[in-house]
Amino acid sequence: MTDTRERILEVALDLFASDGYEKVSLREIAERVGVTKPALYYYFANKEELFLTLVEPILTMSEQLAQLLDEGPTRESWARGCATLLDWILSRRKLLELLQNNQSTLHTLGPALHDDEEHVAMHERVDALFSDERLPLDDRVRMAGCIGLVVGVLSFPGQSAFARVPADDLKALLLSAIRDLLQVD
Repeated sequence: MTDTRERILEVALDLFASDGYEKVSLREIAERVGVTKPALYYYFANKEELFLTLVEPILTMSEQLAQLLDEGPTRESWARGCATLLDWILSRRKLLELLQNNQSTLHTLGPALHDDEEHVAMHERVDALFSDERLPLDDRVRMAGCIGLVVGVLSFPGQSAFARVPADDLKALLLSAIRDLLQVD
């Protein structure tokens, strides 16, 4: 990727996360980057494409989660999967802010983000895992609790409360809480 394209993505992420997709114009992004609006169009056809490019990494993360679900997780593998997920999320904290502050845009652009069938299938896999009576109820509750723990700290309601906590510190605390919840070493 070019430096200019990277800079456009960086500025757009900051603006969309803080001000919201609807309130930010391509002109504003171009001015902040220091390029003309036509130059911005060289890299992105429109604002929607720019936004979709920013959220594309979420689809990759979803694929990793799907692999974990398909493996028939144990408490130990779930803890490892949560650690991998935390690495991914904490290196993209601004992306979480973007998602949190642009829910209506995500809903509007949803079909462009992913195949609706794929999204529904992911929810069905999660539901199937937590409904699978072959896994002890205690394990299923603890695994689901880990999702709630991570979402609660890194998204609503904890996103703004913990935004200034260094990622490494937050990761260590979350991993400790996940291991405690799962009762694994």
